[in-house]
Amino acid sequence: MTDTPAGPGRSGTLVRTALVVLVVVLAGLAALAGAPGPPAPTYARYVALGDSFTAAPFVPVSDIAYGCYRSTNNYPHLVARELRIDDLRDRSCSGAQTADLTGSQRTARGMAVRPQLEALTPETDLVTMGIGANNYRLYARLATVCRKLTTICPLDDQRALFGAILDRLRPALVASIEQVRERAPRARVLLVSYPQLLPDRGDCAKLPRMRPQDRETFRDVNRRLVEEMAAAADEAGVEFVDYYTASHGHDICSARPWVQGRVGNARQAAALHPLPAGQEAVAQLVAARLRTPLER
Repeated sequence: MTDTPAGPGRSGTLVRTALVVLVVVLAGLAALAGAPGPPAPTYARYVALGDSFTAAPFVPVSDIAYGCYRSTNNYPHLVARELRIDDLRDRSCSGAQTADLTGSQRTARGMAVRPQLEALTPETDLVTMGIGANNYRLYARLATVCRKLTTICPLDDQRALFGAILDRLRPALVASIEQVRERAPRARVLLVSYPQLLPDRGDCAKLPRMRPQDRETFRDVNRRLVEEMAAAADEAGVEFVDYYTASHGHDICSARPWVQGRVGNARQAAALHPLPAGQEAVAQLVAARLRTPLER
């Protein structure tokens, strides 16, 4: 018996087999790499709820809206344009509290505005909410009053009052979110926080006159306000947009602020309220979140 050597024919077969396997593997990897992900969500009926940090007075104003002062360049409008949402019902109103979502609001012009939640329907598929800072006149006590004073604004003397107001914010927000879900059960709901207003330390000419301890109280209230909002979103099971963290480095005293200083400008922004750059920034945050499918 003679041995049959492994000649060129057998080795060629092995090489061809290996090449075929390699081609199949590479084709599979290419298919995986090029496989489209889940389609980006689309929205048809968007309702924006909120106060002046949503309405963005004088950015610019095109709708006085009985004293609500809504801008056509506020973040709801920018989001609607970015995501091509034709049906936007912007019910944000300067001075709004959570109670004004379900009750009639009396604006600074002395006019009555209907409850914001009346804009919701079972067909609403997107809701953004930016509200809470005006409950029990929190923001007025913190910023508006200070802006108008010609003397030092003693915020630190009211620290206990601010704490008591903030203690009541989370349950008020959770109740409001639940009412939104009842009226618009199909809607994707985002709770949008407030930005950072003061720098981490120091002072500047754009701020109201405050003692160092007053500025620290302001920072603490700003920070805790956002923390309560985040906790409320978690408890109610809706998405939270952390505008506060994103705005770090864009406080009132910064070179590129997202909030106006103590002196307002009727062609740019109300005093201690959102600037156009800030509305553009929060709009990008919201739009980026909305392009991602909601995990259930």
